[in-house]
Amino acid sequence: MLSKRPYLVPAFYDWIVDQGHVPHLVVNAEADGVMVPTAFVEDGHIQLNIGPSAVRDFHMDRSGISFEARFAGQPERIHVPMHAILAIVDRDSGQGATFPDEPGETFPEGEGAATPPPAGKPERKGGPHLRAVPDSGAENPAGEETASGGSSRSGKSSDEDPDDDPPPGGGGGKGGPSLRVIK
Repeated sequence: MLSKRPYLVPAFYDWIVDQGHVPHLVVNAEADGVMVPTAFVEDGHIQLNIGPSAVRDFHMDRSGISFEARFAGQPERIHVPMHAILAIVDRDSGQGATFPDEPGETFPEGEGAATPPPAGKPERKGGPHLRAVPDSGAENPAGEETASGGSSRSGKSSDEDPDDDPPPGGGGGKGGPSLRVIK
């Protein structure tokens, strides 16, 4: 049977972070593919703070979790395959989920023994990106004009909808980046 961990760990992580709390992982440090600082392993387990303010370059997918964190002031690259996660808990409330080994449990992409990403810059997938938009006043590729340039596809002029008005203050000055409303 397909393991529940690759589905429940990200869900619990999001739930804990959305509350403004701190997620912690309990990891079997002796499982295949685990990369953690051995000096902090106790009884074959390690507890890791994976809160957004405690880690860098955080990446989680169905095969595992990887990130960079500091241990005793030294940066360490961490990789935890899904099969090594024993629990994810909210440090503040103690709520979370434990994952005992189940007979016949399988993991996506093999048996959960994913290879860790290379050290250095991680791949960025789908993160937000900002870019300057030139204020040319011409129609954009989507067929709409800028908020200050007239009408939109619905046929209403910018004078009819207060949401289409440009921001006060001219938006960025001469030659600088500015924001515009696109519907």
